[in-house]
Amino acid sequence: MSEVYFYHVTKQTVESALPLLLTKALEAGWSTFIRGNEDMNIKAFDDAIWAAQPESFLPHAVLGSQNDDKCNILLGTEDHDSSRLDFLVSVNGAPISPVEVAGYKRCALLFAANNPEEMKTARELWVKFTDASIPAKYWSQETGAWSLKKEN
Repeated sequence: MSEVYFYHVTKQTVESALPLLLTKALEAGWSTFIRGNEDMNIKAFDDAIWAAQPESFLPHAVLGSQNDDKCNILLGTEDHDSSRLDFLVSVNGAPISPVEVAGYKRCALLFAANNPEEMKTARELWVKFTDASIPAKYWSQETGAWSLKKEN
């Protein structure tokens, strides 16, 4: 069964936390879709991925751009067919439904401690997923390193 990881970003920005997660997904052989809400600044995330690890390029593309079918990391704001993707990452409070969780090996939400709307969305989704008996884990970096704080 698929599971959902909640990453409470407290010591950096969501944009700067994302590349490490993407690196781990690529090491696992997973393809990833990064979903933002309709107000998402895709350019900021695109730039963050380009600049994050100059010595270790993370090939990615914005959904609908040239060669997006050849990349294992896609960024976008709309729903996307998960048939060829393994990992769904929600940023900026983008929604994930309990039904679509089953279409991925794992889903994750990255949410910023200083953004009340993202915090609210994360709390609502935690309740929704746990009520649906979807395994969920809550990770926080409040001590500086990522640590598991809660799981259902």
